[in-house]
Amino acid sequence: MNLMNKVIFVPAILAALLFSCKKDATDIAIGTIKVDINGNAFTFSLQAKASTLPVTGGYGIQIQGYYRNGSTTNLSFSIVRPSAISTGTYTENAAGNPLVLMTHCTEVFTPCVIQAKAYGSTSNPVTVTITEITGSSVKGTFKGELQVSTGTTEVLSNGVFHVSF
Repeated sequence: MNLMNKVIFVPAILAALLFSCKKDATDIAIGTIKVDINGNAFTFSLQAKASTLPVTGGYGIQIQGYYRNGSTTNLSFSIVRPSAISTGTYTENAAGNPLVLMTHCTEVFTPCVIQAKAYGSTSNPVTVTITEITGSSVKGTFKGELQVSTGTTEVLSNGVFHVSF
């Protein structure tokens, strides 16, 4: 192999190794909910967990976490539907089934003074994708638009979660 071939071959091998080792977007530590809100990164890793919701004639799951110790700032989302919650994509506005709700509560001097909720956005609806669910944990991605109590909106993007039940 001449020098020119080596110069091309070595970077090609390094590039292949780097791209083959790329992690999946949901490969985060258990007990973590991460999201960009209006372009700013937030991690809700305190008491981040999933729980089943009591639903008459159906199934429900809620995922929530807090932003920092001693704060009521949190992010919570839930999915409720007539059949069992499994892997797949769940979007608000999907004819009411599944029911997808999301709330982001921000503390400013007093608990939850600013509250943003899913409101049925047609251009950027709240969407939760469950990529893995077991009896002990659930992981996936999410995005969407929430309406703030002040009338403005929050855009959530690049959301990932991995929490235990």
